[in-house]
Amino acid sequence: MKITCLKKHLKDSISLAEKITNKNLHLPILGSVLISAKNNKPGKIKLTATNLEIGIEINIPAKIEEEGEVAVPAGIINGFLSNFNKADNINLELVNNNLVISAPNTSTLIKSYPIDDFPSLPTIKEENVFSLPVKEFISGLKSVYYGASLSGIKPEISSVYINSSDKTPLVFVATDSFRLAEKKIPYKFKGFSPLIIPYRSIVEIIRIFENKEGDIDIIFDKNQIILIVDNIKFISRLIDGIFPDYKQIIPQKFTTTAVVNKEDLMNILKTASIFSGRLNEVNLIIHKSDNMIEIKTSSQETGEYNTTINSDIIGEDIKISFNYRYIVDCLNYINTDTIVMNFNGPNKPLVITNKNTSDFQYLVMPMNA
Repeated sequence: MKITCLKKHLKDSISLAEKITNKNLHLPILGSVLISAKNNKPGKIKLTATNLEIGIEINIPAKIEEEGEVAVPAGIINGFLSNFNKADNINLELVNNNLVISAPNTSTLIKSYPIDDFPSLPTIKEENVFSLPVKEFISGLKSVYYGASLSGIKPEISSVYINSSDKTPLVFVATDSFRLAEKKIPYKFKGFSPLIIPYRSIVEIIRIFENKEGDIDIIFDKNQIILIVDNIKFISRLIDGIFPDYKQIIPQKFTTTAVVNKEDLMNILKTASIFSGRLNEVNLIIHKSDNMIEIKTSSQETGEYNTTINSDIIGEDIKISFNYRYIVDCLNYINTDTIVMNFNGPNKPLVITNKNTSDFQYLVMPMNA
């Protein structure tokens, strides 16, 4: 193998791929990135990394003088390129089965792994292919993924559920049994089978594609999903399970509705968190006659906090307690200035929605319910 490419292209791509790798003492090849230069992809080289759960392929422009492949430790080549500022173009050459990276007046040799040990990424028959703007897809994931369970005991809820049909918009859902986030975006796809994507894959999908432009292609079967944007292909396994029938737990009628400014509420909750106890408890007292919500919290270690926030309130007064983190989490991903808080009494879940749209709803259980 003998190629020349822009250092920036290689550095950025290796940085993306390196986070997919896995330090496994029994399978050290999983800590490597495979660099492939083949004439069946003229003018481009392919970088591949996988930890067997997820994988990535990135194609970047390059001048290929000799074909070849090499697998090198991703951390070492990423660290080298991150501190290498001597040239815009760099040369990569396979010498005695090791990778030599050179530029004028400098060169380095990185020991390689046997390429036969590098695992193949799964392939999918392209029968289920759907496309939409990547920013819309990432927005859907970011609106809900924080609500997924971080425990691996129930894989189907340590995930994000995605579904659509020719009559219903694309919906994203995540739950950890104590809260549930649902986001709908206005794209309808006929023949779209439900997907359950693991939380760890969702985190990587957001990281890799968050700042990309254009469309994302979604290709999947019952076991794997492939996401493609421009020169990047991401592969993940899917969860083989049944997502909870969540719609039945979302109440449709409420006894108290309060409209509040999102930023004001978020700032108050963050201040209240300083004085909350180990359970992150914060008390909300709805005063309809005064059109305000009183927020109280106390801790034996830090002290007490008591304040109010103006609100347009319809319905009954109530007093209810929540883990403040659960409310702040959803506020971070709501784009409107005002939110609607819907209550059904002190022991019933709170449902937070946007004021003027029905594309997002977030259910959180009260404490001591």
